[in-house]
Amino acid sequence: MAEQLTKLRPDRDLQCYFQRPTAAAALSRTSANGFTVSGSWRQQFDWAVVEWNRDNVFEHPALRNLPDGDLSGVQLSYQEARTNCIPLDSTLYPTVEWPYLRIWTETNGADTLYDVPLKNYATAAEGGYTSATVQFTLQGVAAAGDYIELAWLDQHYNHCLVGGDTLESAASALAGAINQFGDGSVTAAASGVQITLSYTAEAGENANRIGVYGTVHGAGTETWSPASATFSGGASPRQWQVNLNFSALTGYIDPDRTTLVPVPTTSVRKMRWTWAANLQPGDFERSEYLVVVTNWTVTGSNLVYKVAGAGSRRIEDTATVIAYSPPNQWSQGRGNFSGGSIHWTTTPGASLTCSYTAGADHTLYLGTRRADAGGQVSVQVDGGGPQTVVLALPGDDVLVRVPLGQFPGLTQHTVTITHCGAAGSYFYFDFLELALPTSTLPTFNNSPTTTLATDWDTDHSISLAPERTAWLIDTLGFHGRANHYAGT
Repeated sequence: MAEQLTKLRPDRDLQCYFQRPTAAAALSRTSANGFTVSGSWRQQFDWAVVEWNRDNVFEHPALRNLPDGDLSGVQLSYQEARTNCIPLDSTLYPTVEWPYLRIWTETNGADTLYDVPLKNYATAAEGGYTSATVQFTLQGVAAAGDYIELAWLDQHYNHCLVGGDTLESAASALAGAINQFGDGSVTAAASGVQITLSYTAEAGENANRIGVYGTVHGAGTETWSPASATFSGGASPRQWQVNLNFSALTGYIDPDRTTLVPVPTTSVRKMRWTWAANLQPGDFERSEYLVVVTNWTVTGSNLVYKVAGAGSRRIEDTATVIAYSPPNQWSQGRGNFSGGSIHWTTTPGASLTCSYTAGADHTLYLGTRRADAGGQVSVQVDGGGPQTVVLALPGDDVLVRVPLGQFPGLTQHTVTITHCGAAGSYFYFDFLELALPTSTLPTFNNSPTTTLATDWDTDHSISLAPERTAWLIDTLGFHGRANHYAGT
């Protein structure tokens, strides 16, 4: 059976990015069933992400899936274990968005960012919760009228010694006050002059960050040993089972984190899983981290991508059938674009026209660039009603293919695209694509002595798993000896 591309497959459809220049991350050991993210943190706010993106910019055009952001039929389950990252169940304030699966949805060219709390969809797969504990010993001489106190977070409890109190009875009374008047998150047990505080097991590793202070007021003939200490020994599950039904997700509309709302997943532009450096108590020390994702399973409907099949073609920005008007309002540049070049204009009213004939019914795509300074264009095909395409994309910069509609073959079509945005905003024209969608990937002739080199200084290699890069080179038929360049 001919190979097909499916949504969310780790070794075909995911990529990795990280905080630069401090962090480092690599996506590796990818397969249809899982992946590993590993690297190093060099400062406290470092992060790494694994991204799914509707607008694939990596593969050869013949192997590059057509944009399809409908994930509403997808069900994803996986197991995750992480080392030296903020834990999945952490209650720390998210200075980096590690608690969430971030989903960017698109409506009429405008993004809405949803933050889906992954903890809401996770259950323990390996290991469990263990209570964190801390011990204090009351020392010295008991003096009536003195107050002994233990305090943590916004909680503080004390006992006033009375005549006849001993250190043992005072410790027992203070433990009783904690159990009677506390909020239930901490229990106390007295044994002689020693008090053991136990944080509720459900807090797990989170409690290991909580400090406790012992104080004495009055004559001060009593002391605590130690004077302060941190809960320790708390444990959380080592591995989590995550189940995501994309038709029933709820999340926060960023930046509001107060109300969960349904997440529409019929038009998703991109998604990101995020991991961040674990919080260190002192000066940050460089550390290596590891995220292992296993049993990655994607089920449901509408999972198979389509590509531009046999008979498809692109009309590049340099094609003679493209007429730019007025010519002096258009510029051209070279770079990593479809045909190696791209045209652009910042002048409202500037336009391009292209007439073509396709050999079969096809879907027409506009190849363009969306970015912060993007404008908007009006597209008209064959005298039909104009459609507006918004090219502004705050905080991002990506090459995209915008579907313009389905049209019959063996008929001449005329496309007119006009800049209708603000003066100074950009319209980039890369190509028009006449795509004959198919779910079957093409095959290529074998080239046993020829291959491609890779450069791990660029996102086209460093962001991809090596398995994906190797698959791409092999599928294109390049079977010669390869050079892999890695920068330092």
